[in-house]
Amino acid sequence: MTAPPSLQRLPIDVLTTLGWLNGTLHLPSHLSLEEHLELGQQDLKLTGVAIPREPERLRFLALQRASVVVVVPPPASGHDDDPASAAFTTTREVACLLPGWMLKGTLRLFTGLRLSDHLQLQGRLVTLRHCLLAPYGETAQSDHARSLPMVIVNLDHATGISET
Repeated sequence: MTAPPSLQRLPIDVLTTLGWLNGTLHLPSHLSLEEHLELGQQDLKLTGVAIPREPERLRFLALQRASVVVVVPPPASGHDDDPASAAFTTTREVACLLPGWMLKGTLRLFTGLRLSDHLQLQGRLVTLRHCLLAPYGETAQSDHARSLPMVIVNLDHATGISET
């Protein structure tokens, strides 16, 4: 009998089709957050979950992967820019059109690659850095705008993505 894999616990914010959730994600220790989101098949396992307009946190939530729009990892989760990859990549300022939100940020892609080619190779998740998430028509000074160091975007929920 094999032992169950050890789990890491990662506090995260998740924008879902329901709204913002906050809780602790449980994922195998041998996977990064990006790998877990991209490769996993099961629901995401969250504990201590705050959901919109509910006074009490849920002890456990099996979150449908298809409902995830954006994942915001904690700032100190080891997702800083890799200086070694900077020699082979360039950054582009992009905007993702999401349901109710405009997400602007920086996307890293291989030097010489067009945004459309990058998106074909990337898969359904993209990582943006130095982001601003705001409702359409609002600015960074809006009470509803959020400045986020890094987000992982599920392109299945994006109406489109454009260079800015």
